[in-house]
Amino acid sequence: MAKLSPLQRVKKEHGSKATLAAKVLAKLNKPEGEDDDTFANRVQTMSNAKLLRLFDAYARLEAKHGTREALVDALVAARFPSGNAPYHAKLSTFSVPKLLDLARQDAVA
Repeated sequence: MAKLSPLQRVKKEHGSKATLAAKVLAKLNKPEGEDDDTFANRVQTMSNAKLLRLFDAYARLEAKHGTREALVDALVAARFPSGNAPYHAKLSTFSVPKLLDLARQDAVA
């Protein structure tokens, strides 16, 4: 069986792009200095592939680590067993996909 295209996956798993965009929008943090309408429009006009990647990343985060803060704490503990506040602050600014990539590299379960 052939691999589904992003559009086919969106329709099969979420029904429509608008539904998927709404799910992703609910999970994302709005950047400072950007109003709600502009941010929502930016998310709604993302490609299907990017929306699917973001949705999958947040699903992996919730399944493996629970919350973003728990993942950041686990990453800091893996590299610095006694803690490191500046590293924790820096990791807190990273996107969820980047944090998941760091967790994969550091073998954080």
